[in-house]
Amino acid sequence: MMESYLREGVDTTYIKKVAVLKFENNSQDNYAAERLRNITMTEILSLGLFDVVDKAMVDVVLEEQMVGEKVSLDKSTLRRIAKKLGVQALVVGAVDAYEENRDGSYTYPVVALTLRLIDGASGEVIWQASGTASGYSTSGRLFGLRPKDFTQVSFDLVERLLKTLK
Repeated sequence: MMESYLREGVDTTYIKKVAVLKFENNSQDNYAAERLRNITMTEILSLGLFDVVDKAMVDVVLEEQMVGEKVSLDKSTLRRIAKKLGVQALVVGAVDAYEENRDGSYTYPVVALTLRLIDGASGEVIWQASGTASGYSTSGRLFGLRPKDFTQVSFDLVERLLKTLK
């Protein structure tokens, strides 16, 4: 399942470089947000969407701006961060599920993620996409094949979400 939104009349070709901020983690896995942030950065580069600021630089600026992991960012803070990093837009995300489901003896990963692209000058949301993906497969269950792992499911989901931006 997947849904996406692109602000009407917005041409994203002006965006050359983005910063991927720390993701909010609403899952039970303490490291899910960091894993999905890394995968998102990799996929943005792999798809040739934008250049990406190194996450260590982003984290230093977030620390300077005293932005905690559970703090919601207001428009003025977002604009300051974008200006300081020299980016046209920011990518923020929320991990809504990162769990293993069981169906009888068959277990498979489920990942749910929301990504947003925020204009660095205005602080407005330009694009948002949410989706859920799992490693479940009927053939896998019937024939005892191993399901996709969390990494495979995560890469697939992030790629599908980001492709709605093209």
